[in-house]
Amino acid sequence: MRTLIPTFTLLLLLAFAGDPAPVAAQDKPTLRGVKACNEALKLLDEGKPAEALAVMEAAKGTMDAEDEWLWWGNTGHCYRDLRQDDKALEHYGKALELEPECWFRFSYCRLLHEFGRWDEALKELEKPIDPDYAERAEWLKSVIDGPFKARWPLTHRKLECRSKKSNYLVVSDVGVTAEEMDALEAQAAKLDLTKKTDQQRLEKLLKPHNDLISLANLAELARDEYIRFTGLNSRDLPKGKVFKVFFMMNEPDFHRFASSCGGDGDTESTLGFYEPNMKYLQLYSQEGAQSKVCGLALETVDTFFHEGWHQFFDMLTEQTPIWVDEGLAEFLGHASVKDRGAKIELGLLIRTRGDFYTRYERIKETIRDGQHVKFKKFFHFTTRDWNEGDVNIHYAQAWSIAYFALKGGDKNFQKDYSKMFWELVKGRPAEEVVNEIFDEAKLDKYEEAWLKYWKNL
Repeated sequence: MRTLIPTFTLLLLLAFAGDPAPVAAQDKPTLRGVKACNEALKLLDEGKPAEALAVMEAAKGTMDAEDEWLWWGNTGHCYRDLRQDDKALEHYGKALELEPECWFRFSYCRLLHEFGRWDEALKELEKPIDPDYAERAEWLKSVIDGPFKARWPLTHRKLECRSKKSNYLVVSDVGVTAEEMDALEAQAAKLDLTKKTDQQRLEKLLKPHNDLISLANLAELARDEYIRFTGLNSRDLPKGKVFKVFFMMNEPDFHRFASSCGGDGDTESTLGFYEPNMKYLQLYSQEGAQSKVCGLALETVDTFFHEGWHQFFDMLTEQTPIWVDEGLAEFLGHASVKDRGAKIELGLLIRTRGDFYTRYERIKETIRDGQHVKFKKFFHFTTRDWNEGDVNIHYAQAWSIAYFALKGGDKNFQKDYSKMFWELVKGRPAEEVVNEIFDEAKLDKYEEAWLKYWKNL
């Protein structure tokens, strides 16, 4: 497969090659004990995990013995927000050793889930948990168990497939009907699973459908493209993470499962979503779709590429400003898929698409009518800003900015955009990064160039 955006990739590699920006050392560890924990939590709320970690490290050894677990758990939060998850897991574990009923158990279990250690997570979730986290613990159990285990306890694993590189666990009833699964469950119930021969028979029954295997491989291929697109090296990524993805063939099941995992019920108008609190991806395939890939509607697969970027970006950093995250997701959200998912090309420019109003058509109309959001405002958009205005225009503009950065040919904007991306990956606060890289004069200049590009494309 070819690299889609070699120039941007090169810029990203050059940006990533630099050392992370150092955190200013405190002259004196003025904050000790619980006060240090409170300051660190405040800094985490402000999106400053590196500064929060510096406060916690300076306060190491200053806690009263009975409060030592607080130091370990809150330091775990700092590592979590820096996406140093192996260290976060270690610190949460130590906090639980010192105080088994502390509120860090949920964070510990969620990280176990992210590392694919689901049996351990379920075992830990059965232990005492702080009441404030009890509901979330139930949601996490639902995500780990999945939508099919309750109905088919012996054979639900037929609907699960690990990708070749083990970076994804894909769960789907693609290619298999409920009636077939019921019959398979009845057949499995007749086996004596204390006998090795019957255990082997069960494993044969659980072979996943070919479409499910293709889906798992497609997910892995998308991840490879995200890595190539950003210029990352796989060794730079957090180790041991496993993305959980649910593709469902039945829309009512999709909504029920979303609700059981803590969804707010607002899933009626979407084919899929990434849930950042429970760290999983869920989609469904519409009935009667004319174009299919790996047994799923093409529109669902495109949605996976979009939402899959959110899942990938969230693995890299806590700092995911909505206009950057959605812009890149939209850029990657339309693909050419060939050979049953064995080959893909992301980042396509779709000018027209039947009855579907494309982002290209939307941004051309928006610019023509003078309805775009000024860069000086858009580059500082919060999620609230995004949702309060015309969301369709916001999606189109975010996509068009990403496309302009990656394929527009403006070297200065391309360089600044990639620099911003890597500063976010380092864990620096988004607002601080944007202010540092894009002053008002630059934003005016880049907006003028962006307008000219899209008027002529």
